[in-house]
Amino acid sequence: MLNPEKKRRENIIEYVLYLFHTEDILRSLSLNLITVEEVLIEPEDLKVEDKLTLKKRYEAMIEEMERQNLENSGHIEEVYQIIGELSFVHNALLTKLQDQSYEKLWKEALPLIKELETKANETAKNPIEICFNGLYGVMVLKMKKQKVSEPTVAAMQTLSNLLKYLGKTYKEVLEGKLSLK
Repeated sequence: MLNPEKKRRENIIEYVLYLFHTEDILRSLSLNLITVEEVLIEPEDLKVEDKLTLKKRYEAMIEEMERQNLENSGHIEEVYQIIGELSFVHNALLTKLQDQSYEKLWKEALPLIKELETKANETAKNPIEICFNGLYGVMVLKMKKQKVSEPTVAAMQTLSNLLKYLGKTYKEVLEGKLSLK
């Protein structure tokens, strides 16, 4: 992705999933910048300056992952920061704002979140992270062209609806259209 900053501003949920995916791709290439260049950058039909931009972005992410000992698993600090911010908005929607639409989505998603937490023996710190882990897991299965059951697809749609609403509200807060004070 040439412009992840734009994706971050437009759709924070897709941006987090992009970061999950990028972390996994970099791990699959052993966090080796030369291999990343050969596999991810050089085959792309991009201008030289765009290839350089991608190289710098991947290099920075590799360095961060190495610094944080994320060679095998885990997420960069930015991911946890965003999930923390989304969790703050989540809590505000349920308590301070008492947003009935969000509360309905939350009540639909909560049993699925608890089930995911139990089945996956989740080490996630909060329910928003569990939602991301579930969505990303199904995304990976689909990329591998593995079958995903209809109940799983329906469950992930429920989680997706929750995160979509949360992401929209998060954007409104960042743009100053909604205050949580």
